[in-house]
Amino acid sequence: MNSIRRLRLIFSFVLALALIATGAPAALGATTDQVEEVRELLEQYHLSKPNEEALTDKEIEAMVKTLDDPYTQYFDNEQWESFNSSLEQTFVGIGIVMVEEDGAVYVEDVISGSPAETAGVQPGDLLVGSGSKSFKGKSTAEIQKELLGEAGTEVALSISRGGKALKFKITRKKVQMPVVTTKMLEKGVGYLALSGFTMDAGTKVKEELEKLEKNGLTSLVFDLRNNGGGYVDAAKEIAGLFVEEGVLAHLRDRDGVDHPLDISGSVKPYSVVMLVNGNSASASELLSGALQEYGVAKLVGTKTYGKGVVQSIIPVQSGGMLKVTIQEYYTPTGKKVDKVGLTPNLVLNGAAQQLIGAFRLAGGQKLSLTASKGILTINGVRMAQPDAAWKDKSTWFLNLKLASSIIGAKLTYDSKKHTYTLTKGDEVQTIKTNDSRLKIKDGQSNIDVSLLKKWFAGFTYSAAGETIKLAAS
Repeated sequence: MNSIRRLRLIFSFVLALALIATGAPAALGATTDQVEEVRELLEQYHLSKPNEEALTDKEIEAMVKTLDDPYTQYFDNEQWESFNSSLEQTFVGIGIVMVEEDGAVYVEDVISGSPAETAGVQPGDLLVGSGSKSFKGKSTAEIQKELLGEAGTEVALSISRGGKALKFKITRKKVQMPVVTTKMLEKGVGYLALSGFTMDAGTKVKEELEKLEKNGLTSLVFDLRNNGGGYVDAAKEIAGLFVEEGVLAHLRDRDGVDHPLDISGSVKPYSVVMLVNGNSASASELLSGALQEYGVAKLVGTKTYGKGVVQSIIPVQSGGMLKVTIQEYYTPTGKKVDKVGLTPNLVLNGAAQQLIGAFRLAGGQKLSLTASKGILTINGVRMAQPDAAWKDKSTWFLNLKLASSIIGAKLTYDSKKHTYTLTKGDEVQTIKTNDSRLKIKDGQSNIDVSLLKKWFAGFTYSAAGETIKLAAS
């Protein structure tokens, strides 16, 4: 570890890598000095110990490709700025999160402190157009392209709110995505979502945890879903909030030498449930794997991405930056993560079902949900969940799998009898697939909410316009 002490260790963002990998070749136009220096750096540091013959001298990109490593990459200055912005979760725009439902795109959330918030844009607003351009029939990606631009430029945004047309003139600026968000899901049950391991993520998690603790935190739901990673030091700092003494991970270099990442911190008096999914990668796996093995946290969700290698960022003196894989990491007990991933203690599919499962595992009991325009809010936590609940004339239908999760019932299907069965304790209710109170939409079964209210005590609902509120205990 001493030989690379000058290097900053990072876990690369998976999604950021994908965006860069689809761009123009990074090394086009590289100078002879750059090619030579990058070759020497790869020979000296890369985990696979590449020899000089394996590293072609034609172009830096060609050299990197010979390694067959998706995480080793050369950046020119512009690409590095873009990658670093992704790592720190900043972008230039108006600051909204979008969701698409039934061919229309709505504002799912407005980022705090963003130009959109200042202008008065609200969650649930229907995006109508920009300037003279209509958004009708446009996808979220196409609309995003229209809304992004250079800092200081203006966009004329048209929206519809409750049938009323509104227009906003919004000046684009650099926006910081919230790295940490928290909620109290119920008395004693807290929620903390970490979107990335930025340089200050450890400090922010500590500060937000302290706020939750002052509000009487007795159990924590820690959400790492869709978190592609970030800085090792941030993961180590956060682990120290939960582990008094131990090893975060074992880092093995290209010579097979183990460099354990030691943890020295404290323990918490409350239980932790961590939410993970297939987009939880790198530092997310580093942290959740360690807390799972130390018995600090139980994992809920789906198998993680499986990125168990470490990169270093090395400045290229003749221009650019080189991100190079130098180590592979293993969990505290020595389990391989790369191309394997972590398996949750409780495997659940569906974003809403995962949150509900984690909430109940953390001791939560009372659920309050609101569904409207593709947005589902569960005990204050918002998420995009198109078709979670929808109205057919005057009847509301709820996704059957989500319904079983809300009620806390086991859902089974009998292929011979063509029936679904919901079982909650001594309560057993069965419905045939051809029953008019069960409808298929986009390949998913949905059930009349009035039937659920009739069947299960503790389940209630109320509806007004295009919004339905559900409750269960």
